[in-house]
Amino acid sequence: MFNHYLCVMIEDREYLKRELARIYSPHTREVKSAMKKLREDINRCPELVAALQQTRWNRNRNSYTARQVRLIAEYLCID
Repeated sequence: MFNHYLCVMIEDREYLKRELARIYSPHTREVKSAMKKLREDINRCPELVAALQQTRWNRNRNSYTARQVRLIAEYLCID
């Protein structure tokens, strides 16, 4: 899956989940829908989930660290 917005628009910093989801799905009307799509796409990629778990990823946290954002962009931008 290729997501031009996520690959091009991210900065190397921590992002709130809702903020990153809006970048990932800019045309989605509701923030909750954008967050759900990002969460589903992350969960569809077992390699990404494993890489995130190596960073002490906490699904209940409200943000992603800069390292987690880099991983998400790397895995979800692959065509």
